[in-house]
This record gives sequence, structure tokens and C-alpha cells, in this order.
Amino acid sequence: MADMRQVVVVGAGLGGLTVAEELRRLGFGGSVVVVGAEAEPPYDRPPLSKEVLKGTRANPPLLREPKELDALGLDLRLRTVARGVDTTARRVHLQGGGELPYDVLVIATGARARRWEAAGAAANVWTLRTAQDAAHIAATVAGRGRIGVLGAGFIGCEVAASARETGCDVTLVEVRSAPLAHALGPEAGAEIARRHRAAGVDLRCGVTIDEVVLDGEILSAVRLSDGRSVALDALVVGLGVVPDTEWVEGSGIAVDNGVVCDASGRTSHEDVYAVGDAARWVNARTGRHRRIEHWTTTTEQAAIVASGIAGHQRRVLDEVPYFWSDQYGTKIQCVGEPDAGADITVRMTGAGGDRPLYLYSRHGELTGVLGFGLARVVTRLRALVAERAALGDALDMVDGLHPQAPSRTNSPT
Repeated sequence: MADMRQVVVVGAGLGGLTVAEELRRLGFGGSVVVVGAEAEPPYDRPPLSKEVLKGTRANPPLLREPKELDALGLDLRLRTVARGVDTTARRVHLQGGGELPYDVLVIATGARARRWEAAGAAANVWTLRTAQDAAHIAATVAGRGRIGVLGAGFIGCEVAASARETGCDVTLVEVRSAPLAHALGPEAGAEIARRHRAAGVDLRCGVTIDEVVLDGEILSAVRLSDGRSVALDALVVGLGVVPDTEWVEGSGIAVDNGVVCDASGRTSHEDVYAVGDAARWVNARTGRHRRIEHWTTTTEQAAIVASGIAGHQRRVLDEVPYFWSDQYGTKIQCVGEPDAGADITVRMTGAGGDRPLYLYSRHGELTGVLGFGLARVVTRLRALVAERAALGDALDMVDGLHPQAPSRTNSPT
């Protein structure tokens, strides 16, 4: 008998679309409704801070072409916002009225950029999360404007790099001692800072914005906590993201910095799953309960959830996380769990000894790797991270690939 269940996926980004696509690949023949708040068909977000900002493409690439979407037989509803869920009646309530009954619900609403209230309603202060956000920023970048970036996390650093490569004057403001030092450690943070300054970015660390100067509804300058005033044509705020889960409040679905899930994506309610930036999963390999904002993790979670819905063998998340960032023509790649509190071993590699590699370890076991333009090395070391191999074994592998000067290890005090 054909499967007559209706699966409702709230969120038409990477996670939501991948769940739907995997369901069809696995032979699920029931109804699949995908609800998306944006007007655009599902698109890829990483290019927003790179190609779209630099003007090398006008729009982010679609995750699937229209013909491919049609072939999936989905009920795709764009410009549709979920405002609540009744887990007893199994219905999703939509903004403006209306509701969707479900047999299985997948929460894939992702996250939204954290707002910075100090700028008020200034028309030229943006966050970067959507294609529309990127279009606004790209217009200023195309005009070679003076760009300010508040927050030197991955998004802030990528925006700064893209704007600078295009010829903009860029001021990057970070309250910590170096970009990403809190996540990757001071050594990697110092390397990222060096690359931005070498490219001509005015990187201001250890300071924040004390005051904004408005000309009507336009921000024209900011005053920093070190007393300096910087004239700007636009300000991009990169202060992280907040999981988009308010709409499930009151439903009884457990939420704690994301929808709480087990290692298979199941939530506290039967037949309700969650994936992507809105979800906090258990990793069966490490036992850690984390919300991970990585492209590859989202696709893996989606495949696991689709397998469970389709009735295939239960799978669990046991991956070694992987993510990357593109800055100034270098791909910065990371596997495992980099941690500023770990022991960090630094090895300079490459033909010229100018490609840094950072190995993170605890109690002598490899827990993470970060490399600058070292794809082959990072890929090989991923297996050792999965095994929690000895740091010495990892260094031997690195020496076999790139024999260089002795490494140095910094242990947290």
C-alpha cells in the first residue's frame, strides 16, 4: 500500500530541501510540503559573503534548478511563514491564518542574524543572512564605499575580505583580542588578523562601537571605544546568529539554544524532527550535545532524518564536523572541534613554510585541525581526528606530507 503520510518541512533552505530530496530518493511516496519564508527558491548561502558581495554573480546559486524541483513532486510554498505548531492536533499554524496538517513534522527554520539595536532604524546598517541582505551590501561594495564591519567572526571576516578585495576601504571592529580567537585560539586568531591587515583592512581589536552618528536615517560615522571616529557609507553587523525557534514556543517541543534532538534528529515529541542551524543534536561519537552551523553537518542531519521517516535502518550522527571559510584567495579548512582551551600545536608547512597548520589536542589525543590552503593535509587528518589518534601520530603524518621546521605547542594556562 502506498505511503499516505504527509510530511511538512518548515524551512526551505539547505536542510529542508535535503530532507525532501532524500525522502524521494529513498522511495517515500507520500505528500511532502516544504514551507519557506523567503520569495526565492532554495539557494546556497555560503556564496552570499563571497561571490555575491564581490559582484561576480548577481544572485546566489540555486540548490536545485526548477526542473529538478518539479521532478521531486513537492508542494513548495514560498513566502509562507510558520507561526506556531499544535503537536496534539498535528497542525502547523501559518502567518495570516491557515494551517497545515502533518503526520511528520521537520523543523528546518535555521537561524537569523543577531540584531544590533544601537543603530536603531538606520537604513544602511545590515546583517548578512539572506539574498536580499547580500544585494543591499553588494550595492555599496560595487560603489567602492567605505565599509564598516562589526564583529570578526567568520561572516564578519568574509565580508571584510570580499569588500577589501573589491577595493573598498574596510574597518573591521572586534571586541576580542583577535578575530576568532575565542573559537580557534590566539595563534590562529593572530594569523587571521595578519592576513586582514596585510590586505589593507583597518582591523581594530579590543574595541567596540560606542556611538553611531546619523544623518537623518543614514549612519554616516561611528565612534569607537578607543576614541577614534570612522566615516562610513555602510555598516555590516556580524555578531552571530540566533536559532529561529520562537514559533514552536508553547508547543511542548523542548528548546534550549535550538530544538533539542537525539542523535537521530528526534525531538521531545513523536514524529517531530529538527535539522540544521535550528537544531541541537547529540553526536554519538563524542557524546556532546551541540548546535553546529556547518553546511556539511546540515546535509548529514537531513539524510539521517529522511532515513528515519522513510522507515529505513536507524542512523545516528557520528561525523567529524567540517567547515571552511574563503578569505583572500585562501581556503581555511577545519575538521573536528577546534577549541581555544585545548593544547594547540602550530606547524608551518608548504613549499615556502608559509602555510600554517594548527592541531588541537587534549591529553595527547587529536581533537581538531585547522589549515590555511592545506586541503590535502586537513583531509588526511580528519580520519585521525575520528580515531582520536595520538598527537604524535598526526605530526608524523604531517611531516610525511610537508617536512618542515619543528612544531611548537602552546598549552592553556
